[in-house]
Amino acid sequence: MGAVVESSPSASLKKALDQNNTKELLTRWAEQSFFTLFATDHSGIERVAFVQYGPDQAAIVTLDQQEAEDLVSAVAEHNPSAKPFIKTLPLWEIARLAHSDGGIVTWHQQGTVLEGGPLAALGHMALATSEEGGDRYYKITTLPLEGEGAEELAPGCLQHWNDEGEDADTDTLRLIYDDTVDWQGNPMLPDLPESAVPRSSLSDGERRIFDRWAKPVLGRHVPLTRDQNASHQPRLSAVETMPPALLATAQQFYELLEERLFNQSSGLKLEVAPTTITPIAVDDDGNEYEEEPVGAIRFAVQYMQQSRFGAGITSLKLYEETLRVEEVERMPYRLPQAPGLHPLPDALRGLFLRHISWRLCVLSRRLEDGLFFLGGHLQDLLSAQPDNSDSRFFSDPEDERFPFLAGFRCGENLVPVLVLGMQDGSYVCRPQQDVELDEEQVATELQQRELVVVDGVMTLWDALGSIVVPPALIEYPEPWYNGVRMSLDQTVSQTIRSLALLSFASQDDDTSGPAVSENRDNASDGKLLLKWMGAAAIVFVFVMILVGY
Repeated sequence: MGAVVESSPSASLKKALDQNNTKELLTRWAEQSFFTLFATDHSGIERVAFVQYGPDQAAIVTLDQQEAEDLVSAVAEHNPSAKPFIKTLPLWEIARLAHSDGGIVTWHQQGTVLEGGPLAALGHMALATSEEGGDRYYKITTLPLEGEGAEELAPGCLQHWNDEGEDADTDTLRLIYDDTVDWQGNPMLPDLPESAVPRSSLSDGERRIFDRWAKPVLGRHVPLTRDQNASHQPRLSAVETMPPALLATAQQFYELLEERLFNQSSGLKLEVAPTTITPIAVDDDGNEYEEEPVGAIRFAVQYMQQSRFGAGITSLKLYEETLRVEEVERMPYRLPQAPGLHPLPDALRGLFLRHISWRLCVLSRRLEDGLFFLGGHLQDLLSAQPDNSDSRFFSDPEDERFPFLAGFRCGENLVPVLVLGMQDGSYVCRPQQDVELDEEQVATELQQRELVVVDGVMTLWDALGSIVVPPALIEYPEPWYNGVRMSLDQTVSQTIRSLALLSFASQDDDTSGPAVSENRDNASDGKLLLKWMGAAAIVFVFVMILVGY
């Protein structure tokens, strides 16, 4: 019998890829170190250096240091302004970086390509052993944090783990946190949800996985950098009692939303449609009855976008409100009343973006996983009927001070609210948290207090309803504005992803798009890589991912 010839490392990896052997990828290859090319971007941040590889951007890896040095020389010779250098990283981290930036990974001169599912698995999954001795596959996402105090935390001190096993429960997402951090004692840190799991409760194997993600070789998430010389016109103003410095985070959210989602050329439209509503009245005995229908106008903010494969334009309704004609006439701002689609007026567009920006300030301090579906967060954009007021409130889109985030003082409790505007010298506030407060916690200065305190309890619902609050009960706790939060870039990405999913769900199933092959000939790819390397130039990929991990 002849001797058994061991396959080369590249052949072993190619076999695992061909067989879609996730276990082999995670146990044999995830922590295997490779040489790869890096360069420094204009902000001084080290980034993976991608080369053009057919239609893709590719990170090149090799086990041979001399090959890596030759690649550096070849790239520098072709492009003298490029200054690539070599880094040694585990393959899982290279895969994570490449996948996050929309690229792929190629093994130099070996004809092996990491892309699609295998690339995502290597970059975002881990294999642990369950208490029963079985394999558990987890998709792991670290929560990138920024804000005052974030630099003192490990880069991956907060992680979402999702059990990807076939027998996993439908709701298996867990927030794992580093419990050596004093989350409760530091007001600059966000609150942990009750379901959060401390690292100390994990098994030994799971703790090793947590630690690997907590302190990656490249360190912490780098917040999105902005051109400090660019002229950013202020989009928000502060009321007299609010320190202007507290606007900074909402301002950045506003600018990111403009750049990445609702830019000036985007199709935000105002749909106007005449209709009728039937008012409900209450008689002297407390019985409800319907009055005669009255004329009304339905206003809807529509997000117009190109449908999949460019087949046409689709619309996604982001907000809708119906007002009586006489209410429209009483508004401080004149809205279009002619039926049809209108460009969204600039002032109304600003109000719309301010609402979203401040809401994202709230959501980015919550560590719950989930997409930020805008429709559920845009109540009372044009008007509101406060629970403790006899008069309807109407927004003034031209007043850039509103809305804004603030705290409503209720005894020892500070309830986050979005201040929509002023009515008769008081603030109209929309709660940003579900709370139940005993009557003794509710200030006696609150007007018509008996309307909001029922059976000795005041109940407020997150993003629902509104209440009139005297200015003396409004506060501005700094951690809500400048404290540690999920990165702005990640928060906006989740918002964009939610819109993409809603848009996808709203379109009919369309299979007429171009066919995409999921299989690739690795051998021919190796030849293609060599062909492209002859004219390789470093390309930094700053792709704004619409749908991703």
